[in-house]
Amino acid sequence: MTTIHPSAIIRDGAVLGADCKIGPFCIVGPNVVLGDRVELISNVVIDGKTSIGDDSIVYPFAVLGVMSQDLKWQDESTMTGLRIGKRCKIREYVTIHSGTPASDGTVIGDDCQIMVNAHVGHDCKVGNSVVMSNLVQVAGHVEVEDFAILSGGVMVLQFARIGRNAFVGGMSGVGNDILPYAIYDGNPRAVYRTINRVGLMRHGFTNEDLHAIHKVYSAVFNNTGGTTVLERLAKIRKEVKNNKYAMDAIDFIENRSKRGIGTSKNAE
Repeated sequence: MTTIHPSAIIRDGAVLGADCKIGPFCIVGPNVVLGDRVELISNVVIDGKTSIGDDSIVYPFAVLGVMSQDLKWQDESTMTGLRIGKRCKIREYVTIHSGTPASDGTVIGDDCQIMVNAHVGHDCKVGNSVVMSNLVQVAGHVEVEDFAILSGGVMVLQFARIGRNAFVGGMSGVGNDILPYAIYDGNPRAVYRTINRVGLMRHGFTNEDLHAIHKVYSAVFNNTGGTTVLERLAKIRKEVKNNKYAMDAIDFIENRSKRGIGTSKNAE
């Protein structure tokens, strides 16, 4: 049975799934759709064309789906909405803004945890099982692939891409793209450190996988022969062509990265 606190405001048109819990002083807009067993603890504001998947929980003072801060698009009727997946945890004071006509909306995948005071800007695409720690600030049009972890205070520039299973150290400024399976950190700008060995092993990567990924990144960042990155990738591709993770890393560099992959410091 869905329960709604008497102080909550549910606008006409909002759709609530089975067994939702709407706590004190929450406001749910007319175009909002909540899945089954969604819980809004208290003082949550959800507006715009926002949907939240089953079994997600939103903590006090979060604001979701409101009009973006993009000054090019200030007509609320043109906003393309926010879609949040299943089993997400949205912690206190998180803000996630609606997409603009520049995309089909802001998207958060399944099983994500977005912690206190984090912000996800308009038109971002966040994959599954992503963790954003306290005070992470993600500007518009950023793409974050599955299983990435952004530590506390990370700031991400517009249009950057963060690869899957990447780890970004606390207080880093992300101006370039972040390679998948890698650790980056640094202030004012994050740089490549090494592969995310511990995180990858926790996700079942084998020693062979780690070695293949490491070979790719060593080839990229260790240039002693005066060759280009593309030339070095062409050579290493022949050695790692049977490893899907190493080939994915190469694909990221050649096709998915638009802002470049930055530099290396203290890499293995």
